[in-house]
Amino acid sequence: MQKEENHMIHWYLAVKNKICAIEQKARDALPLYERGGKDASAAINGYISEDYDQLLNQWKQRFPDEGLGNLSRHIRFGMGCDYSDIINHDLPEIERRAETHLLNSVSNEQVNTEFGFENLLHPIIINHAYQLYQDGHLREAVLNSITAVYDFIRERTGTEEDGDRLIGQVMSPNNPKLILSELSTESGLNDQKGFMQIYKGAFQGIRNPKAHSLTHDLTDIKAAQYLVFASLLARRVEEANINA
Repeated sequence: MQKEENHMIHWYLAVKNKICAIEQKARDALPLYERGGKDASAAINGYISEDYDQLLNQWKQRFPDEGLGNLSRHIRFGMGCDYSDIINHDLPEIERRAETHLLNSVSNEQVNTEFGFENLLHPIIINHAYQLYQDGHLREAVLNSITAVYDFIRERTGTEEDGDRLIGQVMSPNNPKLILSELSTESGLNDQKGFMQIYKGAFQGIRNPKAHSLTHDLTDIKAAQYLVFASLLARRVEEANINA
């Protein structure tokens, strides 16, 4: 029974990951379609189709008699209204069904064990912030989590700058030291630019206020969310390619 529950959780995570991939590509395709029609969004639509085939294969491994609603039809038509339906209706419905299958197959105790927020944390955040969180030092935990991300960036790039100057130097789409995405595509370029701003915002909006004041409005839940957010930033740094 334990083995079967683990398999079901892994199935759900694989489905969830593919849903997220399709949603992001649909969001990228929509403005392209609005500017240039189907020809402009054709390349991304092809990638969405590949993701759909993988999602359908994952789904059929567990539930061979079930389909994925209108998702395939909307991908095939590939118009602006279709991308909106994919984002707002098709994927949320598929995700809801996947969650229902998970909860029907896995005990509540197992779900809580597997999906405790600490399992979402990057090892760097666990090493530098998680114990502080457990001890109730919420401000210090959040501060350390963002500081650890910036230390990790300096470690990977050999750059000694800090804050806005550090991020501008290592993540600028113009000859970055950390390459987060495929910069030859519009989607990849947007990803690089967007996350460059997110890293700058994390330093200015999270690290600096926590470093300069002892007062805070953190609760256990808010602090946990900050640590998960910092873990996402750490993961992107870990997965980035180094431009020597």
